[in-house]
Amino acid sequence: MPLKAITFDLWQTLIWDSKELEEYRRLRRLINFQRFASKIRPDHLHKDAMITLNSKLDKGQVRQAMEEMASQLQIMHQNGLDVSPVNRGKMLFDIIGLKFKPDVSKEIYEKAGRILSESGYTTGFPNINPEAKPTMNLFKKSFPGIKIALVSNAARSAKTYERILKALGIGHYFDHLIISCEVGYLKPRREIFEEALSLLSVNPRETLHIGDLFQADVIGATSCGMNACLYTGLWDKYAQYKNPIKGIPDDFKSPKKIIVEEIKKLQDAVAVAKRIG
Repeated sequence: MPLKAITFDLWQTLIWDSKELEEYRRLRRLINFQRFASKIRPDHLHKDAMITLNSKLDKGQVRQAMEEMASQLQIMHQNGLDVSPVNRGKMLFDIIGLKFKPDVSKEIYEKAGRILSESGYTTGFPNINPEAKPTMNLFKKSFPGIKIALVSNAARSAKTYERILKALGIGHYFDHLIISCEVGYLKPRREIFEEALSLLSVNPRETLHIGDLFQADVIGATSCGMNACLYTGLWDKYAQYKNPIKGIPDDFKSPKKIIVEEIKKLQDAVAVAKRIG
């Protein structure tokens, strides 16, 4: 089966961040959420709310709630589950002890979700991989009519990433953005890859997934019958996190007729794609 679609991972494949930018965004989320919560009208509170809004919430309370939320999310992530920005907003308010009347709660949670998703991303965009645009162009030239999608473990909405990718000059290449927090599942869970295949309307064997993590990207894609490239070109960016990463193990056995390759240059994925089918 000839190649009909490409799916890309996002972080450490197409873009990367610095610790300084991550800290900036963390502070923006903290400040913006605290300001929003402090402005909520007291008469919007449910009678069962554990605290009142007679005085403004301080940043310490919000910071502590965000740390608790991160701990709860980590447990969910270990089970391959993810949560939308709107539900993260609700989680934060629940941890703080704020409960709202039914007629206003949806609007409040949606606003909180937008704050958590967008804070820090109106300026100070992530760094783009200089190989990204040339690779997209080469795929479009080599495979006329090819479909391209993003499949990412990420905490912001697709709308937020759509704006970021557009600002970085590659947004127009994508037919679909499939984000874990919106799908509810993290790579390597099959569900997030199956969502991509469904939206693209392609057979797994007609698809090549490209990402930087063996477990999330290679195992996840091949478990659905997709071809896969493990991209190592931005592995040096992991030094700031001190996370252990590994290549494709020598004893890894991919399903029959599925191509799996480790590549250093992103454009090498095009040569791999030409061998499909």
